[in-house]
Amino acid sequence: MSYPIIICEDDPVQLKNLRTLIENYLLFHNDFFQLDLSVQTPNEVLAYMNTTAPTDGTYILDIDLQADINGIDLAEQIRKLDINGNVIFTTTHDEMAPTTLKRKVAAIGFIEKDQSIESYRDELYGTLTYIEKLANKSHAYQQQYFSFEVGNQLFNFDQDEVFSIESSPIPHQLVFTSKTGQYEFYGKLKELEKQYTFLFQLSRSCLINVVNVRKVDFPSRSVLLKNGTTKRFSIGKATKLRKAINAL
Repeated sequence: MSYPIIICEDDPVQLKNLRTLIENYLLFHNDFFQLDLSVQTPNEVLAYMNTTAPTDGTYILDIDLQADINGIDLAEQIRKLDINGNVIFTTTHDEMAPTTLKRKVAAIGFIEKDQSIESYRDELYGTLTYIEKLANKSHAYQQQYFSFEVGNQLFNFDQDEVFSIESSPIPHQLVFTSKTGQYEFYGKLKELEKQYTFLFQLSRSCLINVVNVRKVDFPSRSVLLKNGTTKRFSIGKATKLRKAINAL
């Protein structure tokens, strides 16, 4: 999964330079970040967000955008649409830093333009690296749990409580089986497999937690889980399943 970077800078020369710096950074970090948008106006940023609904984005914003709203106003709108996004301000107006605190936009960086290109680059790259480290720590923490929503309720389960997640007869719904029972929620198996590395795709319609496998019968291509249920797998999954079990 790559996290989007969005740039908003009204000066075309500065925008080009900033985009070049980001592209150079991505030569070594393209597995984590991707440059999704670089524009001159806040309206273009908001249009992009309303269309694509990005999450966990990194927003590099000039404060003085010479538009009907400034970068701090834009950051407030971004925060409503991407609550976990990271905001980096770039500006020649360092006196505006206290204002960003009062407006509660939770900027993660405030980079002054009035410095050498080397210092500017190092500060920008340092901030992006810090964002990457924070995200990796958060991802590692999230991997300890399995979470989903049903209505207005959020459910969290420890890894070892998870037995399986399967497609439901009801379109777009999934059946989650845990040590404490079954739950149904809306979701996609492919997305869950990418999000939770401890899940193994046993078939097109079933994910299992290999920690809770009691027995694998390879000749009959069946898996017995610790809750007593049996799941089938195709012959093409046999090698990967064996490796997953042996890796425990």
